[in-house]
Amino acid sequence: MITIEVEEKNTQQSILRKHFEMLYPEKLKDDEWIRLVGIRKDETGSPESTLVKFVKTYDEYEEFVFKYRYTYDLYNQIATNKGNENGNARSQRCRKVLYMDFDQKDYPNMTDAEQFTELIKSKIPKLFLIACVNSGHGYHFYVSIKQSCRISEVVKLNKEIVRTVGADPKAASSAQIARIPCTYNHKQNDGSYNYNDSTTWTYVKSVFNSYKDDLYKPLDVNYIQKLVSEYYKKTETYEISEKVPWDYTSGADKCYLCIQKVMNEGADEGQRNFWHGRIVSFLKKNGYSSAKIYAACKEYNLKCRPPKTNKVIEEDTKRFIESDYNLLGCYGAFEENDPRHMWIVAQCDEGYCKNHYEESRRINEYDPGVKINKKILTNSNLRTMSGNAYLIMTMIDIYEGFNRKHGFKVKKLHKLLYSSVKKKYYMSEKSLQMLLLTLENKKWIKLINDNRHPRDFMKCSIETTKRLKEFQQGHIEFYFSIGSALINGFITQTEYLVYITLLRNLSDNKPVTYEEISYATNIDKANVGRAIRRLEQERSLIIEKVDSESGKECNKYHFNGPTLFKEADAIRNNIENIRRTSLEVHDEDNNEVYITTFIA
Repeated sequence: MITIEVEEKNTQQSILRKHFEMLYPEKLKDDEWIRLVGIRKDETGSPESTLVKFVKTYDEYEEFVFKYRYTYDLYNQIATNKGNENGNARSQRCRKVLYMDFDQKDYPNMTDAEQFTELIKSKIPKLFLIACVNSGHGYHFYVSIKQSCRISEVVKLNKEIVRTVGADPKAASSAQIARIPCTYNHKQNDGSYNYNDSTTWTYVKSVFNSYKDDLYKPLDVNYIQKLVSEYYKKTETYEISEKVPWDYTSGADKCYLCIQKVMNEGADEGQRNFWHGRIVSFLKKNGYSSAKIYAACKEYNLKCRPPKTNKVIEEDTKRFIESDYNLLGCYGAFEENDPRHMWIVAQCDEGYCKNHYEESRRINEYDPGVKINKKILTNSNLRTMSGNAYLIMTMIDIYEGFNRKHGFKVKKLHKLLYSSVKKKYYMSEKSLQMLLLTLENKKWIKLINDNRHPRDFMKCSIETTKRLKEFQQGHIEFYFSIGSALINGFITQTEYLVYITLLRNLSDNKPVTYEEISYATNIDKANVGRAIRRLEQERSLIIEKVDSESGKECNKYHFNGPTLFKEADAIRNNIENIRRTSLEVHDEDNNEVYITTFIA
């Protein structure tokens, strides 16, 4: 009969859940798992049997712990796993923590967690320790970091931390496992193992855990690297130039402002090579000769903290010049958990940078053309359906074909609705679900359950219905820049509806007066006028004032659309004086701009 119960079960569950949430993402990817290991040893300490289980949820995690904690020593892998049975370094997916293991026997004069905490803080004072676990024969400390899938970089930093504070270097591997709190350590003081006498076991106890408390502080890996570097700089002398802020508000070229800032201000250790590559790419793009690139890079290096040697900077510059690296683009080109994303964000002035302003209005580099079937553009539909409904239909048109093999998943659609400008999703999963069900009820789409996950709506596949795949009644076509403008908050649903109604009427040779658009959409005439002016302001269309045959002033609309309409080629030579905008799409072969003109 097991009598050792240090805490009530509900308390244990609370501790266990907090530990679980600290280690693992809220939502695991389809091919992402949590690897749990149970090890049973004989009296001499040699492995007798091993139990491995892959789980997805906390409930499964808890079940494993409470079922096997008496008969096995239980461990969880710190990083998530791709599901490989061996659990090696290659199978690791992402990590949210750094880990330090102190063996009590190596520190005979230290008896509690507070003393080990003081040891760590004496080396790296600003390092925030989020959790500590008493393993029974030592202490495990955790540092919360921003989730990263760059396992090799995280492990490299982890090893530096371990070396600096004097923790066990063997406990800093890519495939590191750690004891789970609320389990039992069956190891005896003499090194033997006993699974029969519970009075000899040591309870694995959570000393503290600040995850999602008021003190919760996930740290950027570059910040931690800086803290480690500061410790070693106490005994090393560097000639480090003081950072001098660059005033870019007067007369500076506003394109790729972040790169120009770093060129003028230098970069910190750990970021120098990344920015060096971006600088070379930027200078090559602007037609600089190799000699001028070398000179600019040497000047940049002198401003870095610390600078590299001349030999190294010359070698690195040569490598970047001769390579085909394309290191340009805004922070949106990198995942949010990628350190490079944060490095660019730290230098970004979104309101001032011309490049950011332009890229924020594109869904991608090649702004795809979108078709909307005129069957869903009747007045009755335009009056009752939201701008978001038509946004979703345009996105399905783009991506359904690209995902034909595996189906276009709701989860994928929601991911595409993330705004890089607002730093949040355009709509919630619940709102998207309700909207898709409405579209299915209208028989515009079909939702197909995933057989493996029939109750998971986000894993449903989306298909356009057969009646909408046929275009007997025709369609309108435009670039998705307008949809991207809606997702990023530059325009509203009302303005989106007015835009597609304008296109419909123009393609059908129908009037595009404010009254006609108001009648078609049930949008107040004044609001139609405001919407058109807003679309012009956001450069989704261009309005030119002209005189009609009757002598009255009317609008001449210029749309940045695909070369769908016959008028495009005829008017191409007459649009040189029309300002070029972020929504223009350039033909890469002849560098021409395609704009379609309609007369209202």
